[in-house]
Amino acid sequence: MSQDVSFRRKIIYVAMIALLLFPLFLLGQPATTRSSGGVLAQLRTEYNLSQSDLGEIDPASEAMKLATMGLRPVAVISLWEKSNEFKMKEDWDNLSATLNQLIKLQPNYITVWEFQAHNLAYNVSVEFDDYRQRYHWVKKGISFLTEGTRYNRENPRLLHQIGWITGQKLGRADEHVQFRQLFRLDDDFHREINDEVVVDDALGFDGRPDHWLVGRLWYQRAQSAVDTKGIPLRGKSPLIFHSDNPMSLINYAGAIEDEGVLGETAMRAWRHGSEAWAEYGQRQIPTSWGHNIRLADYERTNDEAETMIRTLDEMLPGLRDQIKQEKRDRLTPEQRAALDTPVEQLSDETYELWLEAQRETQVTHREVAERAADRELRDRAVKLAGRIEDAQLLASRTNQYRGIVNYDYWRTRCDAEQTRTAVDAREYLYNARRLQDEASLEEARELYEKSWQQWRQLYDQFPPLMDDVAADDLVRAIQRYARLLQQLDEPLPDDFPLYDFLRRHEANLDDFLRQALQKRGDASATTTEAPEDAPDETPEMETPGEPAEPEGAAKPDESAKPEGAEDAAAPTEQPEAEKPEPADSGADSPAEAEAAAEEPASEAEQPEMEETPESEPGTS
Repeated sequence: MSQDVSFRRKIIYVAMIALLLFPLFLLGQPATTRSSGGVLAQLRTEYNLSQSDLGEIDPASEAMKLATMGLRPVAVISLWEKSNEFKMKEDWDNLSATLNQLIKLQPNYITVWEFQAHNLAYNVSVEFDDYRQRYHWVKKGISFLTEGTRYNRENPRLLHQIGWITGQKLGRADEHVQFRQLFRLDDDFHREINDEVVVDDALGFDGRPDHWLVGRLWYQRAQSAVDTKGIPLRGKSPLIFHSDNPMSLINYAGAIEDEGVLGETAMRAWRHGSEAWAEYGQRQIPTSWGHNIRLADYERTNDEAETMIRTLDEMLPGLRDQIKQEKRDRLTPEQRAALDTPVEQLSDETYELWLEAQRETQVTHREVAERAADRELRDRAVKLAGRIEDAQLLASRTNQYRGIVNYDYWRTRCDAEQTRTAVDAREYLYNARRLQDEASLEEARELYEKSWQQWRQLYDQFPPLMDDVAADDLVRAIQRYARLLQQLDEPLPDDFPLYDFLRRHEANLDDFLRQALQKRGDASATTTEAPEDAPDETPEMETPGEPAEPEGAAKPDESAKPEGAEDAAAPTEQPEAEKPEPADSGADSPAEAEAAAEEPASEAEQPEMEETPESEPGTS
């Protein structure tokens, strides 16, 4: 009897399995030229999830996936562990081989492509002493990412990363002078990437392709994938992502100036950068608050809020001051005393009391509106107070985002660099350095002094530029001028027009310039002790602290990150600033710490990289 029951159960199980094959077939039937396939095949087609929709189909990759027989996750984990081991051992050959196997198993896992490209362009390249070999490995990183875009068609992250390496790695590395020249003359590489971007659209001042401008073509293609094709941007901040495009033009303008290309050519380059930056300011930027902002709308929104505040105060004259006085009367005597003390005279203890008093006496617009005596007037005032709060909140959030990418600084810098004063200042300085190298000291001094006059006018017109990071170049130029004066056995002139500039950058000056400041009574301290043979009356000065970072100053590269900037997005993404990169500046910056909070979660946790690429301003 028991054998009959067991046999019947087996028959039932087999019959049920056979019956289940029909719904499984309907669900999983592959698509053919004559049929749209089963439900799963139709869903893959609808949402563009099949390999043919994502990119090219690699027979070797598909064969490896089948060969794992369902154990692909186990193989992937094992390969990632090996890749981390090879990275720790700096075994770049085996690391590259392991990552190439991972690519076959995970051709649509974006992190693998980014990791390997970073490894080739940043880690492997620096293992070689010859800059030509380093350039070769940077190109291999770019080519590797380009291959990744064939398996992941129009993926914004990969396209943006290609632009970042093309711009930032070739333009910010220690060998950037050689890299820029090698790229200009690399016709074979131009033909290779011309299948993806039109290199002839990225010609520099000399009629040859410039890597900053070629990188911009990749950024534009990445933006097009998001804007026109609706491909979602994952793992990067829209703020930094979109900033790297205009920062490429700004970085190009700065690069050709460093190479001595000045005059109308430089002004035109800065004008193009200014136009692109203004266009970026008008772009709708998604935020984590669920609404979009325009960076250029801050002034308009802030002015609207100020206008409505004046209207509210005119509707209810004197009421705001009355409420403030009532709150002041409720303060303790200690709080009132602290509130009446100038801020610079506050101690640590009284400063806390001052903060408490400020909070206690703050009057909100809604408080003013709700104190209106007339009901109809009160209703109008409450609505107006709500509009004021909304406008102020939008202005505050917009200003936060502007600070991440140093929007005000770069707008001011572009405006300043287009002036004849800036062009003349740089041209005099460039020719003065050339004459100094040729030992024509008197002629060089004359041009230096003309340049200082132009810089004085420029800083008077654009004061924020006096504290930016680009001012370090001017500090070095003044120190070259100081060495020229020492050769002529002359002191720094009393009428030198940039003494206030030297005071701001005192920590970076040499002894000659510090002594000149000290002689004028302008020096706050000095970083060196008096020499042993110096007279006893020479006072020993304390070491000055590092100068504070100027508000809104550009950060080199960080766009970005960098791409933190980048990931600010940096809401890294470096626009890791082409801080100043992205950053992806843009900068691949860059910038990106605060922005990272705005960034959506990435597709997968990225493995730790050996070296972080330079960021955007920015970045930058």
